[in-house]
Parts: sequence; C-alpha cells; structure tokens
Amino acid sequence: MTGIVLRMPSNEFFIKLIDVLPTGLLAVSGQGSVFLWNSAAESITSIGRSCVLGTHVNSLPECIRELLTNSSSEHTIETVDGQCRHLRKSFGKISLNGDADSLIVAFTDITDHLNHRQEMERLLMETSETRDLMEEQAARLAIALAEVDEKSEIIQGQNRKMVDELKMAGKLQKSLLPNIYENVNGVSVSCKYIPSIHIGGDLYDVVDLGQGLTGFIIADVSGHGVAAALVSSMFKMSFHTLATNVASPKILFHMLNQEFIPILSEDYITSFYLLSDSLNRSITFSNAGHPAPLLYKKRTGEIIELDTDGFFLGMFDDGAYGEKTVSDIECGDALLLYTDCIIETENKEGTPFGMPRLKKLFAKAIEDCRGQGLIDRIETEIRVYNAQESFNDDFTVMLLEFWEQADRSSADEADDPTQNFGGFVEF
Repeated sequence: MTGIVLRMPSNEFFIKLIDVLPTGLLAVSGQGSVFLWNSAAESITSIGRSCVLGTHVNSLPECIRELLTNSSSEHTIETVDGQCRHLRKSFGKISLNGDADSLIVAFTDITDHLNHRQEMERLLMETSETRDLMEEQAARLAIALAEVDEKSEIIQGQNRKMVDELKMAGKLQKSLLPNIYENVNGVSVSCKYIPSIHIGGDLYDVVDLGQGLTGFIIADVSGHGVAAALVSSMFKMSFHTLATNVASPKILFHMLNQEFIPILSEDYITSFYLLSDSLNRSITFSNAGHPAPLLYKKRTGEIIELDTDGFFLGMFDDGAYGEKTVSDIECGDALLLYTDCIIETENKEGTPFGMPRLKKLFAKAIEDCRGQGLIDRIETEIRVYNAQESFNDDFTVMLLEFWEQADRSSADEADDPTQNFGGFVEF
C-alpha cells in the first residue's frame, strides 16, 4: 500500500487565506509594531496597509489605537473619512519563535446589523402604537357600523324610491317624444331612444307647420342624468314655441342660442334642425355642432353628409349658424339623424365606430330594410361592435323616409285640425 504524503501549506497560502477572511485582523508584535492588517480591516476602517503595517502602536491613527486599548467587546470608532462604524472585537495572544507575546485583534463591522436592529425596534414600537390606534378606531367603527345598520333600511328605502322616481321620469320623458311610427306631410318618421341611465339629455321632435312644411329636430345636451333631462325638456318647449313662427333653421338656432345662454353655464347643446317642404320636394337645414346626418339618395345609392357651419347652442353670445337647401329630394330618399353615441361607441381595443363604418352600415341596411327595422339593424351592429351590456352614452336615432310628394289640396286639409295629415304613407 502506497503511503500518503501530506505537505504543509506555504506561508503564501496562509497570507492569502487571512486576506480573504470577512473579519478584520490586526496583529501587533511584542515590540509594539503592526505586522498584520488584512483586506477586511482596510475595508472596515478605510485605512490602507501602507499606513498601518510596520507602524508602532503609538503612531497609529486614533481609531486603530482604540481597537487595542478599549477592552469592551463592542464599541464605536470614527474612521478617517468621518464615518461612524460599530465594531465587535475579540483579543488573543500568540507566541512566535520564543518572542514576546503578539497581540491579535479580530473585529467585524456590525453597523448594518445595529441599524437594522434599531429600525426593527422602531418599527415594533410604531406597530404597537398603530395597533393601539387601530383598536381605538375599530371600536369607533363598530359604533358607526351599528348606527349604519340602524339607518340601512331607511337608506335602502330612499334609494328604491329614488330609482322608482327616475324610472317614472324616464317614462315621462319618453312619452314626450313623438311616436316611433309617424307620418307627417309625406315623410315617414321612425325613432329609437335608449338613455344610458333612466333619463338622459338626448331628444328629437317633429312639428307640423302646415302647407307641407315639417320641422324635424334632434339634440344632445352635454352631460347625463337629471340635469341634462331638465335642460332637454326646456329645450323641447322652447323649440315648439319658436319653430311655429320661424321659417329659417339658422334663425331658429340663433334665437334658441340667445335663449339658453343665460341658462347654461358649463353645459351646452348640439342640435340639427331640418325643414322639409313636401310641396317643393326640398329640405333646408342648419347644424349647431351636431354629428352630420346622412342623406341616402335612392336613385344613385349615394350617402351624403349634411352639414353647415355652426357653434354649440348656449355657449357663445355671437354664435353664427349656416343654412343649406337640398332641392332634389325624391321618393325613396331617406335621412338618418343620430347623436354622437353612434360614432363614438368603442370596441374592446378602444377604436370608435366612426363615420365611415356608419355610412357603410346605413348604405347596406337601407337596401335590406326600412323604418324601425333599419334602426334596429343599426342598434344591433353597434352593440356587437361595442360588446358591452349597455352604452356609455344616450343612444338616439331618427330616420326620415321621403315616400311621396303632398299636393296642394292635401296640404290645405292638413291645416284643418279635424283632418289627418296629408301625404301619409302607412307601412
């Protein structure tokens, strides 16, 4: 069996080993000179070897002399760069080659440890104070919850009453709108109104002015809820009062604007008003910042946006409104009026439905269906695009279909309140 020969490590090995230790080492010979100062000692004190090795203890920097003279196991030194370090140290003595005992000091930096401990103690104290505060608040909360429980039934009853009143207000608001099937002076009217909550700020209306003239209006009050609904109702009344005496859409908007400027502060109204002349087969219109209605021309299949210059109603004192006339309205032509919910409804990627999609949808749908069926088709497509249970805004659509031209005799009969409107086409 071959013997195993063990070789003792060289001095170089021990020097390198000492140098990689995480503990600082300071060794002083019996004559008082430093002969060991490793890398950890340099790092902890920020004092290099050149300032320590071979130096007599009396000439050492004060923070190193404290390591030798202070007998306690823990103390604080101030390094040459002004930092306070907390050290834990231990002493030992060794005898080398019969010389006087050499002093060995091993020390570690416990500054971070002490800081963490102090931080932990502070957090524990804060936690204790927080716990006491939470217990106090919990007691107050228990009292408050008891009071809430006592009043909960009253609050729920008031909430149910408010919802019922809103539903009733919504029904009343809808009852003020024209019927979804109505024929006036040769124009067939179909409408749909779906408020985003029980009541809303959208409206549409029809007024028979006699002599084959019919006014159609659609409007959208900014905002939602009760305030918008009240403004909407006021606008409807003002419209009826003024429209019967005004034969110009732009003048009507000018008068409505002046009437609502003192009423509205931060809100405003967008609106489109159309005056249909069934005797002359023309329409005259004005737009007050409302989404442009779409005119379908049956002869060509063309979809035309109807728009004019015009500011919101109730916002600017010097609001100016344009007016245009289309004189070649024919049997089978149709006009789609709507509020901004249609084109602003977004899909799951946040892309609005937009005017191009609405034009394409209207052109296709009117070839397949008419009247309320066409509006239902538009609603279905918008809901599929939106993929939500409800709309974020009031959904309002009004479809005007120009079926036939009323003659003078039927227009005269229409002025007689005992007669039905002339030029109706039932379908």
